[in-house]
Amino acid sequence: MKKLQILVIICFSLINSTFSKIIGPEQEIFSELSNNFKSANAKEIAKYFANTVDVTLPSSEDQYSKSQAEMVLKNFFSQHPPTGFILEHQGASNNGKYMVGKLATSKGTFKVYLFLKDIGGVNSISELKIETP
Repeated sequence: MKKLQILVIICFSLINSTFSKIIGPEQEIFSELSNNFKSANAKEIAKYFANTVDVTLPSSEDQYSKSQAEMVLKNFFSQHPPTGFILEHQGASNNGKYMVGKLATSKGTFKVYLFLKDIGGVNSISELKIETP
């Protein structure tokens, strides 16, 4: 019985440490980004942008510099004022981390996809997609 208890404790420890590595500090980033989408704070979201960002919106798709991407996002928010944001999914892949959310606006609901890469030890948004569901 004691061996079984030790085995269960070891299994839970391994699962917890693995889960912490996947979600851990990124949970804080995703939470902050979610709040910034909810409040239409393009400036705070842009703090996480890489030097170049692939941005896809319902009406356009292009690669922008960090400052250009901020302006594009700010313009989107001015045309579609957010009323809420729900983080639906987050995770990690071999190439980085990602989050998927639902952005409610005064003009409809949009699906938001963010992909973050580790660039020089910093999680940076390299891709942002805002699409109609």
